Amino acid sequence: MKKLLILALALGMCACLAACGDEPDTRDPKKNDTGKKASTPTVEATPTAEPTEVPAEPTPTEAPKLAIASVEVWGDFTVGIPEGWTFRKGDVFSDEDTSICSVKKSDFSYFTLRMESENTATQQYEYNKRTYTNEQVDVSGTYAGIDWTGFQYSDGWGGYGFELISTVNGKPVRVSCCGFAFDSEAAELVLGSLVIK
Repeated sequence: MKKLLILALALGMCACLAACGDEPDTRDPKKNDTGKKASTPTVEATPTAEPTEVPAEPTPTEAPKLAIASVEVWGDFTVGIPEGWTFRKGDVFSDEDTSICSVKKSDFSYFTLRMESENTATQQYEYNKRTYTNEQVDVSGTYAGIDWTGFQYSDGWGGYGFELISTVNGKPVRVSCCGFAFDSEAAELVLGSLVIK
């Protein structure tokens, strides 16, 4: 009995499915579902656009050149300060120490000038040379009549720094720079303005 019932249901379903899909679509594609003739959309002719001249790309403007905005005298140092930069007398231990000063663009870009004993200058220079070894190269050159020798290094993020040593008028002088290469515009400007008594 169950088998006959299942067979009857299966035949009924087949008959329903066969009736659904065989009827051809007799609708006129030009008429919509309501039987009315569908309107054909009209397309207006667009006038041909005149070719326009593409404006030339503006040439990138050069970054403004650094310029000395003021001159500071501290101890035996006289140095130019670029526009927008600051001058710091002494250091974190004493702002009265005339043997040290800094020309700063920021806390991470600066020149620190030190007048030290020959022994201290040599020891600190050698210590820094052993410490800052990333892409280290020796450098030398003359700025404002002072012959410098030293080394340049990379900070690992695309920036540079350098350490220089010289003797001026019998006085050992050391320069520590962070954020600039030895041949950068900033180095040329700051070291090129430096006068030591």
